[in-house]
Amino acid sequence: MPGQRFIEELSARITALMPFASELNEDMRKKLGQLLQKGIAELDLLSREEFQSQASALARAESRISELEVEIRKMEKKLDEISTN
Repeated sequence: MPGQRFIEELSARITALMPFASELNEDMRKKLGQLLQKGIAELDLLSREEFQSQASALARAESRISELEVEIRKMEKKLDEISTN
């Protein structure tokens, strides 16, 4: 999930694009920051740590599947050998 600094920078950039009076600028930045935080929270995003953890689990699962496929091929070969004898 994006950090507070990212939210603040994004809201500052958006408000800089708006031609409001300078005294309204800070208020708008705060309101935009709140709206952005709320919107991002509703997106149900993964944090980088969660994503990396899931990617690691997937890599382990893919590796294990490959190992099991090799074992199955070996067993199938043995079964074929037994069946032909």
